Amino acid sequence: RDENHRPTVVISMKKLDTIFPIDDGHRVVCLAGAGLATLSNSVKEWFPDRESHSILGSTFLNPTTAAGVAFGSGGTQLRKGSAYTDRAMYITVHQNKWGENVVKVVNTLGVEGIEDEDFPNNCGKAITALDEYQHDVKQGFQRSMGKSSKSRHGKQNASDRGYAERVCKDTSEVSRYNADTRGCDCNRSEGKVLILATVHDTFKKPDVSKTFWVSFSDLETALAFRREVCLENATDLPVSLEYMDRDSFDIIDRSGRVMANLIKFIGPTSAIVKQLWNIKLFIEGLPFDYAPLICDKLLHVVNPVFPAVLPSDVMKNGKDMDHHIAMSTGEFGKGELKRLLDRMQIFASKHGKDKIAIHECQNSSEENSLNAFRFVAATAFRTWCVGEGAQGISVDYALPSNAGDIPPVSTATPLKRMRYSHFGCNVVHEDLAYGPEVDVHAAKMELKKTVEHSFG
Repeated sequence: RDENHRPTVVISMKKLDTIFPIDDGHRVVCLAGAGLATLSNSVKEWFPDRESHSILGSTFLNPTTAAGVAFGSGGTQLRKGSAYTDRAMYITVHQNKWGENVVKVVNTLGVEGIEDEDFPNNCGKAITALDEYQHDVKQGFQRSMGKSSKSRHGKQNASDRGYAERVCKDTSEVSRYNADTRGCDCNRSEGKVLILATVHDTFKKPDVSKTFWVSFSDLETALAFRREVCLENATDLPVSLEYMDRDSFDIIDRSGRVMANLIKFIGPTSAIVKQLWNIKLFIEGLPFDYAPLICDKLLHVVNPVFPAVLPSDVMKNGKDMDHHIAMSTGEFGKGELKRLLDRMQIFASKHGKDKIAIHECQNSSEENSLNAFRFVAATAFRTWCVGEGAQGISVDYALPSNAGDIPPVSTATPLKRMRYSHFGCNVVHEDLAYGPEVDVHAAKMELKKTVEHSFG
């Protein structure tokens, strides 16, 4: 880009995709090219009672674990926190006293046999030991499972263990944000270091899971529900808590049915979804004028032919009320689920059916429907804009923990304003659609300045 005057190097890490467990499956080592979908499926196969960090809406593209660390992804994971680790191997570039650029390998993996201290007097290198270990794993050779070392690196965090406490604080501070560069340099590094491998915690699966769609007549009631029911304490947190407003509901239902039904029936980690997505990208890249639009035009036309992805009761609530939460909960052995559900029933009794409507999913099909519906929000917005001939802009921002008001827009009234968020950490994504006459760059800058000055 013109404004970027630094040298830029693009390196494909796809072949560095080995994953292997350590510490009896309580942690995994992932090379930089290891994908989230691959990791999820591997942990599920190796240790059925445990799960990896997260499944994203883009998981079918198999984005890498290293990218998750570099960008702090995982806002859906209310109990686990964003992707984070202090245990990694990565490359930095710094200048020595003669002004020369020097490449340095930093190793904080904390794995026995792959520590720098395991190779005194230049008798070898940790990076070589890691390469040999992963090569054996990839070739199918049997190796004894690795362990965390007893060094300080082996005792460091491989997930954001303080996140649950932070997100429950009802303060004017922001609980999750892009500039949060706590911990090891690889966290939210955004390309400033080159990640080679990372260690990540795995997590105990809930003994019992329940998923709910909760609809509210107004935003104030939804915010009170978040505060009084969901974030009452760090122990009883829901697994995930995803908010959508009325425009989000309408646009996803109007323009996201094809994608949502596909993800519902074959799953977000399916290679088929990725193949179909790659076909769409190939068509959009063809050398004729309407190639970038033809797929979304077609999707916009055929979407109404496909069945609604949500259960009929949820569809009714979605049309009757303007604010919605998809909430997944779990019992982890300490009574968390019962306490949360008790608070929810007390809240519902206090506010009444005119203010809140609760639908509990009765089976995995309904749960998959809710997840798929939320996953396709961004793609549905693009399809809607292309189909309606509108311009679209997207803005992400973090609000303080105790905030929730909607930032005003005044430059022009949007045709549609989708607001959907990771409701627990209060990170909001907005998709705004405008007519062709509007200066959308000015509209975007106005919204960003409003948020910066008065809200987030």
